[in-house]
Amino acid sequence: MSSPADELASLHDQRLGMALIEILRAEETGAEVDREAIIARHPDLADDLRSFFQNRSAVDRFAEPLRRGGAPIGVIAATATDEGRPRVRYVGDYELLAEIARGGMGVVYKARQVSLNRTVALKMILAGNLASADDICRFRQEAEAAANLDHPHIVPIYEVGEHDGQYYFSMKLIHQGGSLTQALYSGRLQRRQGVGIIATVARAVHHAHQRGLLHRDLKPGNILLDAEDQPHITDFGLARRLEGDSKLTQSGAIVGTPSYMAPEQASAKNELTPSADVYALGAILYELLTGRPPYCGASPAETLVQLVTSEPPRPSALNPSIDRDLETVCLKCLDRDPRRRYDSAAAFADDLERWLHDEPVLARPVTVAHRLRKWTRRNRELSRLVMLVLAMVVIGLGWVQWRSREARSQAEEARQQAEQARRQAEQAQEESAIVRFKLEQARKEMVIGPGGNVENAEQAEQKKKEEEGEAAKRLQRGQP
Repeated sequence: MSSPADELASLHDQRLGMALIEILRAEETGAEVDREAIIARHPDLADDLRSFFQNRSAVDRFAEPLRRGGAPIGVIAATATDEGRPRVRYVGDYELLAEIARGGMGVVYKARQVSLNRTVALKMILAGNLASADDICRFRQEAEAAANLDHPHIVPIYEVGEHDGQYYFSMKLIHQGGSLTQALYSGRLQRRQGVGIIATVARAVHHAHQRGLLHRDLKPGNILLDAEDQPHITDFGLARRLEGDSKLTQSGAIVGTPSYMAPEQASAKNELTPSADVYALGAILYELLTGRPPYCGASPAETLVQLVTSEPPRPSALNPSIDRDLETVCLKCLDRDPRRRYDSAAAFADDLERWLHDEPVLARPVTVAHRLRKWTRRNRELSRLVMLVLAMVVIGLGWVQWRSREARSQAEEARQQAEQARRQAEQAQEESAIVRFKLEQARKEMVIGPGGNVENAEQAEQKKKEEEGEAAKRLQRGQP
């Protein structure tokens, strides 16, 4: 059972999440956001909201040149021609061959390292020379984070450098199998094969956790497959240390991809644990099973609203063919309470491998009581109303039961009284019969007299009747 402090923290996070969603929705519609008014409406969230606005201001300053339509200095080296070949052919020791991918902060090229004559992937800051100190620090942090991880399923970093103000790092080129996103939606992955891939990814994530690093942006697009469909984790741009400097990610800044983001991450909490990455792994498994992420709104803001206010549909509701044990494993990862998820990414991988080997999984289905508790926490006002209605129903049923018992008691009492009256009537009849019998006996004794018998008495009675008859006849004839 959660403590009062946990309940308060959860309520604070939900309120903060809803306030941030309100801001994002306003920005999407083009409405002007009055920051001071929003802070005034939420005084208990003032510090978190100010941190969020500071982060948003930094992003706006960085993106302004792009909004004006001008290419920032240095971006020419990170821009492809219509044929997909870069305008600038060389960056230091690297010959740029073709653009592979482009994101909000960086661009990745297929390149040839001239000195070693090997093909690599080269990532550069998209803003080029306009990159801020924080952008450069984040970029170097991404490179250093991945470079300190030596695991066969994490893309290795070869070199980190700078050329004419353009920061870059090179890494192993893995593109033969595309990303896990492409594999999921191309239909070439069987379910068991996909589960095996996710178990392998979970082992690699656990390796990063053991070395104090959270990825914070795990999603199918950041998992690359090689020619043998072996997965490799990439893009540690949002990674952070479990213990260490947190200046680049302040409380109030939402980082990650909403469809795969843990609720506590969506609430802009600064104290994340490995369970946030476990949630993302569960979201990837959910997409493998159902063909869609747990939450997929029409916009990032709508997705965040769904994440904060609702539970995802059960996988079996979207795909009835899903094995129940596999669904249980998936939903354990997606529990809103981090403490109820797997203790580690390795524990999650263990249960997936048990399923692959047709062994019983350790995850247990969520109980009805736990679902009810989660619904109550999400819908506090409605739950209070429901509890009030239930209390009234219980009181009403209690009153009806009491009245029913009273009626039954009165009916039983009336039945007992009627039964008693019947017995008394029967007893009175018996006593009356006895009295009649005794009277008859007494009358006979008076007729018979002492020492007589019944037969003589009858003869005497008959003789008396005959004499009375003769007397009546004489009177009729006029004889004395």
